[in-house]
Amino acid sequence: MPVHLTPDELAGMFGVEAHVILNAAREVDVPIYNGRIDSVLFSEAIIAADHHLADRAREVLQAEGGP
Repeated sequence: MPVHLTPDELAGMFGVEAHVILNAAREVDVPIYNGRIDSVLFSEAIIAADHHLADRAREVLQAEGGP
């Protein structure tokens, strides 16, 4: 599975709208390069910040074979 995803692709994984992903990325200082976000970095940053998406981020990481 690709690691660098568009906000729309991440939104589908997290079950939220793309603007929520973009706002969360800004809140936890995850860079957006060429319209793509590193999904692992995003998930780990969301968890570390105890963001309201943290529980879903843990589920996403586990589904992708992460810790």
